[in-house]
Amino acid sequence: MTRLAQTADLTDVQTEILSTVRSFVDKEIIPRAQELEHGDVYPTEIVEGLAEMGIFGLTIPEEFGGLGESLLTYALVAEEIARGWMSVSGVINTHFIVAHLITQHGTPEQQAEYLPRMATGDLRGAFSMSEPELGSDVAAIRTKATRDGDEYVVNGSKMWLTNGENATLVAFLVKTDEGSDSPYKNMTTFLVEKTPGLGERLPGFSIPGRIDKMGYKGIDTTDASFDGFRIGADKILGGQPGRGFYQMMDGVEVGRVNVAARGCGVAIRAFELAIEYAQQRETFGKPIAQHQAIAFKLAEMGTKVEAAHTMMVRAAR
Repeated sequence: MTRLAQTADLTDVQTEILSTVRSFVDKEIIPRAQELEHGDVYPTEIVEGLAEMGIFGLTIPEEFGGLGESLLTYALVAEEIARGWMSVSGVINTHFIVAHLITQHGTPEQQAEYLPRMATGDLRGAFSMSEPELGSDVAAIRTKATRDGDEYVVNGSKMWLTNGENATLVAFLVKTDEGSDSPYKNMTTFLVEKTPGLGERLPGFSIPGRIDKMGYKGIDTTDASFDGFRIGADKILGGQPGRGFYQMMDGVEVGRVNVAARGCGVAIRAFELAIEYAQQRETFGKPIAQHQAIAFKLAEMGTKVEAAHTMMVRAAR
């Protein structure tokens, strides 16, 4: 397996980071993943271990206490984590997207307020665009924030909020109807800091409960409800309303590289297990890996893993 899914031209720092993460995955994640997945248990100790390693600040600029690494480094780390258990990489991805949004679009005050705490993992991010009546049709969102002096009053519901229960900083996309008739220019991103848990987190803002899923266990997925929730205009990402759609699309774009990396990580682990099984299982007096039909299957799997990894790396770069 040492020759599969390798990445050329990495720096010494990148190589060291990946080696450290891989060791952590082998020792702390793989032995516990099945139990946590089947029990739908949030991996608190694993997440805290990643925070201690500095993974939550991987791409946050050094001036804010992060490591200042590239999207490529992040994608390769996500691949390693997903190789152990994909749900953990989901926790990291939501945090990464919010950190990216603040780094690229936040005001200097917002960057100074949030990024240092995000780098240590003390503040963990999540974001929400979807709503109960719609999926990826972001322009059709109904949750609305109405201006009232220096504040906004928010009413409506959001859905599919990954890491919604355990996150402590959530970026919400809502309608504000300010500045343009275009549906793409009347949406605004608000930054809401909250405590972990379910139920009412702030006056008028609640996380009602977890959404039950067939898979992707361990990581929580929730609704969010706003009923007269008041929030200051200074919590608008970037300080100006009407830019939310473009900000969120920027965050989702880099987040999709993580999705590709997760797929690669899962495929790598599946291939590792297939090789292991093929070398142990015997028929007709020899391991099935020595039968040509099985060898061809394994070769095709390895080729697809290698191709997928290469495409993911190119996208990240």
